[in-house]
Amino acid sequence: MPPSSLLYALDAEQHQAVTAPADAVIVLAGAGSGKTTVLTQRIDYRIDNATADAEHTLAITFTREAAAQLRRRTPRGIHTGTFHAIAFALLRQRYTDQGRPLPTVLTNRYGIVNESIKFIRSRVSINEALGELEWLQARALTPQAYTAAATAAKRTTTAKPEDLEKVFSEYEKTKIKRGVVDLGDLLSRTTHDIANDFDYAEATRWRYRHLLVDEAQDMNPQQFAFFSALRGKNRDVFVVGDPLQSIYGWNGAEPSLFDTLPEKLGGAHIVHLVNNYRCSPVIVAAGLHVLTNNGIPATARSTKLDGDAITVQGYANEHDEANGIALLATQAHRSLARWSDIAVLVRTNTQREIVAGALKKHHIPVLTRGQSAVIAPLLQEVAALTHRYALADWALELRMASDPDSPEFLLSEQVNEFLQDHPTGAAHGSMFMSWLSTVGQRTNLSEDGIELLTFHAAKGREWNTVFIAGAEQGLLPHSSSRTAAQKAEEVRLAYVAITRAAEKLFVTHAAERNSRKANPSKYFVNLPLGETTTARMPEEIMQYAKAVSAATPKGALRAWRKERARLLNTTEVGICNDATLARLEKELPTSPEELASIFGALTAESLAPSLLPLLAQFTAPNTK
Repeated sequence: MPPSSLLYALDAEQHQAVTAPADAVIVLAGAGSGKTTVLTQRIDYRIDNATADAEHTLAITFTREAAAQLRRRTPRGIHTGTFHAIAFALLRQRYTDQGRPLPTVLTNRYGIVNESIKFIRSRVSINEALGELEWLQARALTPQAYTAAATAAKRTTTAKPEDLEKVFSEYEKTKIKRGVVDLGDLLSRTTHDIANDFDYAEATRWRYRHLLVDEAQDMNPQQFAFFSALRGKNRDVFVVGDPLQSIYGWNGAEPSLFDTLPEKLGGAHIVHLVNNYRCSPVIVAAGLHVLTNNGIPATARSTKLDGDAITVQGYANEHDEANGIALLATQAHRSLARWSDIAVLVRTNTQREIVAGALKKHHIPVLTRGQSAVIAPLLQEVAALTHRYALADWALELRMASDPDSPEFLLSEQVNEFLQDHPTGAAHGSMFMSWLSTVGQRTNLSEDGIELLTFHAAKGREWNTVFIAGAEQGLLPHSSSRTAAQKAEEVRLAYVAITRAAEKLFVTHAAERNSRKANPSKYFVNLPLGETTTARMPEEIMQYAKAVSAATPKGALRAWRKERARLLNTTEVGICNDATLARLEKELPTSPEELASIFGALTAESLAPSLLPLLAQFTAPNTK
């Protein structure tokens, strides 16, 4: 069979990953290397070539947003979701098949943990208990194993490990009494069922016999055990990850699990994606400098023309720094289309509050990712509904009364999505709330404003312009990092923050923070800043760029690609590369069939509604 036309837009390494044999494949996908494109094209390619079935394909992601993006960009019928969502779906189906009532899934563990602390008259802090419980479950440990494991891992807690162990034991007893489970139980119970029921395991592995995992470097032992149970001895797995972006060890993730995959799989075809399509060369160089100067070998290359020099700016204190960021952001915005092309990344939530105050003082809009105040009472309403018809009617009324970009409208869509996931059997408000807590709530970013996030929350995102605030010893690396593994993770965290910027990077620090002297972060000493010149490109290229406007096919296609990338929260190259744009400009397809000759049938189907009308305005009547 001739290679599918969807492969034309891939570089050599991406092509190798997508077309690898239907066997164990591990893709080392560097920052900005188009890993989502590779993942989706792999699925398309396998289905196009009849080496995989959509209904037996499962792609596991770490966030709901990533799962939604995969659904939009892959054939209908494949299964995709977060680890917890997949586990919940399996558990729900198993309980239904056995005629057992599905246990209630805790949406908030605070109440029962707090009750457990009070019941045994413990003085353990509720917040510390919740944090350590998260770590315990991520490690797939029982409460009785906590003390030894926490001591071996050198966990730093104000409470004695033995006291925390007592709280966790009481928490488990209380859950059993109440007949409830939490998110960690979903994975552990499903893993246990697969491991201990041969027939169930065989049926589950047959159902999901083409297995893909995204961001695999962030798997914790519990998630790895679930993945291993799903896989069994199956070698039809496609695993994508980047050890250089492993930043969740503090919460139980174990990057060494990714490193052991080739051995665990009995050998694998390994592909390294080294091209960075997101960042300018100066930003790639800065990221590599931070890694290699701190003992972490790395290679990457930018495919873009060089961009603006990196700006490193010092201030007297954290308040001057916040005001300075506001002024620099105002200047940067003048050459950008939207405020949301800018992000400010901070290491701690305390920093975020100070910067947010300064941005608002300068009348700069700030996007918030918290739940809208209007949603809380609506969730109370929907939780009280007792059957599927009531849910459907409620969602319809809410949809009709809401603007398309509003949080209310998004909630109505989620109720409908829940009903689609539960076409038969019981479906009521309590089940919807459990489903919602499992798959996570959508983020509404339709309004314009600067995004203000912690380094960890920025993972997987990108912006034209990024500010790294508080680049100081004690914040970066954080003072809590003591072990070699923790210090290495801080280096990777700095690398992740740097490579969120596509074109322009600002690094700021204060000489004094919280009335104490602060020193610049060692990570940014001798950082290669690049150069800003008035003519970075040859004059003929500059003139060509100026000539490209929305009135020409090239300009219109570039504008279409940029807007679609924004809507899908992906990179422009994730939509298509420049070679594909050039082919579109040359051929100006007028039908889905002609579009399929460029993208392939499945991708063309999704692009046709937006792309064909745009191209039609440049096609003279009766010319084709």
